[in-house]
Amino acid sequence: MKFTCTICNSELISAEQKAKCSFCGVIEEAELICPNGHFHCEECRLSDAEEIVYRICSNSSLTNPVEIVNLIMHHPTFHAHGVEHHLVVAPAILTALINANKISLAKDKLQLAIQRVIDIPMGACGSRGDCGASTGAGIVISLILKASFRSDKERPLVLEATGQALFDLAKKGGRRCCKQSVYSTIETTYHFLQEKQIVTVSPPNIKCEFKGMEECKKEQCEYFER
Repeated sequence: MKFTCTICNSELISAEQKAKCSFCGVIEEAELICPNGHFHCEECRLSDAEEIVYRICSNSSLTNPVEIVNLIMHHPTFHAHGVEHHLVVAPAILTALINANKISLAKDKLQLAIQRVIDIPMGACGSRGDCGASTGAGIVISLILKASFRSDKERPLVLEATGQALFDLAKKGGRRCCKQSVYSTIETTYHFLQEKQIVTVSPPNIKCEFKGMEECKKEQCEYFER
């Protein structure tokens, strides 16, 4: 039976060596490894979407949120589309900002970021205008500013961030693409952090690594690369 790497789709080869997990960084004995060096530890292979988001983010040293979400979305629990994409935006952005020393936030708050979107159902973007990925923008601002429903100055910024993310996504038009929603929200959030002088950042360059997947919007999407 043949197995392929979830990151690059290369056929795995037999190995008897220690290897570093491409998802969480743990080092363990490997029986199968990718010829390009990718390896997935047993815990990451068995993780569900919520677990893999937390495992990757809590162990990552990356400072680019796009690199973080791309790695997460290569995990087999992430399909072409689905509610799992709601979980990824806020933890990835917060992880990147923490690792770049842009904010002071304990990484245990990443689990809180995940829990705040765990109940948004499939198709909410079309049924009630509430994209779970876009909600990640407001979660990022809320956790950075320590906002609550009682906050006088911070609450409006949280609302504005999510509203802007939804508006920017709506302007892109067309049917849903969960990858596009993730990328769009990252871009909006970084612009928002900069414009509101919350954190000094530069929006990352974004190119989709999942072109040609089911229902890909191709040239209709600005993140599509030929």
